[in-house]
Amino acid sequence: MKSTIPILTPLRGIAAICVVFFHARLILFPQWMAPLTEYTHFVENGFLWVDLFFILSGVVMMHVYQPSFVQDISLSKWKSFMWMRFARLYPLFFITLIVLILWETVKASNGIGFYGGALFEKWGMSGIPAFEGPFNRTESILANILMLHGLIVKDLSWNISSWSLSVEWLSYMVFPFLVPFLSRKKLSFLFPTICLIGLLYINHSKGSLDVTGGILAFIRAITSFTLGAWMYTLSISTKQQRLLNNDFALLTVFAICIGLLHLPKTNYHNVFVVLSFAALVFIATKQSERGTPVFKLLDNRFTRFLGDISYSIYLWHAVLLLAGIELANLLFPEQLITWQSQTSWATACVGAAIFIATVIGISTISYFWIEKPAMRALRGRSRRKAHTSLMT
Repeated sequence: MKSTIPILTPLRGIAAICVVFFHARLILFPQWMAPLTEYTHFVENGFLWVDLFFILSGVVMMHVYQPSFVQDISLSKWKSFMWMRFARLYPLFFITLIVLILWETVKASNGIGFYGGALFEKWGMSGIPAFEGPFNRTESILANILMLHGLIVKDLSWNISSWSLSVEWLSYMVFPFLVPFLSRKKLSFLFPTICLIGLLYINHSKGSLDVTGGILAFIRAITSFTLGAWMYTLSISTKQQRLLNNDFALLTVFAICIGLLHLPKTNYHNVFVVLSFAALVFIATKQSERGTPVFKLLDNRFTRFLGDISYSIYLWHAVLLLAGIELANLLFPEQLITWQSQTSWATACVGAAIFIATVIGISTISYFWIEKPAMRALRGRSRRKAHTSLMT
């Protein structure tokens, strides 16, 4: 088992929290959306942290699996790799999907329509019958079960965060065949060029990188994923390593990322953000563990734990938002109306703290009681089958 790379796990946790607030702003905090953009677009640009996930995945896959695929790719190797990724992604994804389907069934049995908060109500999207709402639609269930919805369903469906899992799953299918080419130095320069063209094309076509369905969503995933995988193959000199392995380089590129996220998404802003994320991940891979203040600010027990539970955070927060707001509307309608009339920044901060604490709490339970046991069980089954085949 290869050792983990410092900083990368905490970055995954930070990204997950930022995605949580990007989605929560629509359902729980819509009255603060416009006022906040007068100061910063950091939350509005929160969807771009998903691209950081794709880059990180590319780096980690190369870190772990490059030796397996650099020489040859057999069907058995590919199947083993895909099973390992399936065991990691699918169980928790499927459980959150089932929870949402069960909740929609309860709504259908009791004549409860869709409710997504004050903003969706303003858009005339309240009261839509169960299984016909903007996200939870009957016709998209099969695509979700097959985890192909990110490609074949153009709109967000069911667990609204999971579109990225779908296109990342498709990227995994391609990954083993990319490794030999990524590992050839003579061809290496082609990959960042192709990735940049892909990002520019999406941004040119849609005005931003915020595409969550169809072929462009897959291009969005595979370009950033491949960019991360390519960066892992880059070799640097000892002098360059010393220049990058310090707090100044790490803090500078992190500050650039935050600064770009602060700006409104105009022209090719989104592409610059993704490239800054790529630079951040690249420099992060060159860090050695140390006790300096900047390093410990980013990589400590809490941020590593957030990274560990980031997958649960990513999937459960959407369930809590979509089902939670409907439950709140049913059980505490007056209190919900009172909340929606609040405009104090202090109130917003308290609400955000309570919500994120709830998400972290549920995600912690999910990580230890669902995510890890399910992954161990499925991967253990694969090892037992391999052992049996050797014995027969």
